Amino acid sequence: MKAIKSVAIGAALSAALFSASIRPAHAGACETLVCMSGLVGNGSAAGGCGAPIRKYFSIIRFGLWGYSPSRTRAARERYLMSCSGSKLNLEWVEAIQALYGEIP
Repeated sequence: MKAIKSVAIGAALSAALFSASIRPAHAGACETLVCMSGLVGNGSAAGGCGAPIRKYFSIIRFGLWGYSPSRTRAARERYLMSCSGSKLNLEWVEAIQALYGEIP
């Protein structure tokens, strides 16, 4: 039952993200959103998600005294929100940020 729910959630998210018009400049953010949603939803990402996940975790910001969790979280959220389908999937953006937003 859990597997069916995860597949249904993933299919709905994919359809919502990719049915919206995706501008080429933001295709990476949409791929990242889908891949990170897989990590949150069922604990694993689909094949081909290595680069989008690395992109998300490569977004790191520093302040005057070194690594800044709040700035990193904000920058990662801006990146995910640059996907044209992110507004339809705010609960996924919030779940991703809650788990991974401040991890260096």
